Amino acid sequence: MWSCQECTDLYKAMKQAPEVVDAARAESEPGVDCDPFDTVVSSQIHLARHIATRHTAEVPAMDQGCDRCKSDMTREMPVVLVLEHRARHVFAPPSIAGLL
Repeated sequence: MWSCQECTDLYKAMKQAPEVVDAARAESEPGVDCDPFDTVVSSQIHLARHIATRHTAEVPAMDQGCDRCKSDMTREMPVVLVLEHRARHVFAPPSIAGLL
């Protein structure tokens, strides 16, 4: 998966997103939404979706310690959303992976 150029590009974009948004906020006026597309969150979603759909075999199994993984197993969720969540365990700490 990490030999995939798209994975690498999406990961870099995700890691740079907070800095880009913070720089825009520093240069703007108070009250201006410098991130109307929620770049930080959407960059994580794009990477997770790519991993879930293009590298499905590399998506980790359900994490028994993750409440979201366990709840996904008891609800009727679209498979791609379950895989997206589990893909987040590849690049995000548990406290972040559990949010989406």
